[in-house]
Amino acid sequence: MKEFLNRLKEQLFYYHNATDIPLELWGADGEILQSYSEEFRYCEMIKEACGERAFCSRMHKEGKELSAELCDGYIFSCPAGLVHFIIPVFVEEEPVCYILAGPVAMDYPDITVVDGVIQGYSLSLNIRRKLYTALSAIPIVEPVRVQHLNKLLFFLANNLAGCVGAERSAVNDGLSGGQSLLKKRTDHSIFGEPSLTIDIPILQKVVAYIDEHFRENLRLETVAAYVGLNPSYLSTIFNRELKISFSGYLTQKRIEEASILLIRTNDSLSEIAAKAGFENQSYFSQSFRKHTGMTPKQYRKMG
Repeated sequence: MKEFLNRLKEQLFYYHNATDIPLELWGADGEILQSYSEEFRYCEMIKEACGERAFCSRMHKEGKELSAELCDGYIFSCPAGLVHFIIPVFVEEEPVCYILAGPVAMDYPDITVVDGVIQGYSLSLNIRRKLYTALSAIPIVEPVRVQHLNKLLFFLANNLAGCVGAERSAVNDGLSGGQSLLKKRTDHSIFGEPSLTIDIPILQKVVAYIDEHFRENLRLETVAAYVGLNPSYLSTIFNRELKISFSGYLTQKRIEEASILLIRTNDSLSEIAAKAGFENQSYFSQSFRKHTGMTPKQYRKMG
């Protein structure tokens, strides 16, 4: 095991230097065995401001457990607005260590992310500008690259351990030009659900449900219950196969509906926000500008 860990550390060193993605190697119990970058100031500031309320340890623990259950890399977004992925490393079908990759950002710095953290954790507005400056130092990786870097790191670590097989991972044949295959092992059930193969028809059912109910106060838990999946697992396959988060797709549908209403009706912005499913006009205006580059009023004038 010592020889294997030394070889893995060497491979992670090369991966980190080739991608600039921060990495940590954890033991099976979560202890840090090796770090490949210093903590970003943005994360340090949030931890300092939140104190015992800092969410990192809880998020990492949950991600570690889910990655082991899924037998695959697990991508998640933390409440600070950053993306991470956790890779389980198996030896003789048992997870012996884990790799935490990230944080990274999937878009250019947005002050609304900082405002959301400040509001959600009741932080002082005095650190708003400093937090935004620190957020600008986080590396930006587009969503598709996050998927590929996650998959590459999983294959790298587990091929080194000599235990990657078709039954242990959700193999992405797209790496060799084929279609992406989502496969769960048929000899057991990951979340206590009936054994099944997660494939495109289920995602089609999910998307159809969102398209019909996006104007409502729709939650991931509601959609997951509709198709009989665990919410965390549904979020994982939604991100992996559609290259967009559940909330991102939901917002996109609402923006599309609002765009139509802005051109075709004389409804007020508050009425349009309500009809399109936004909780209030302020959030609608922020989301619309973020996705289209213009305010709702500017868009209406163009029509």
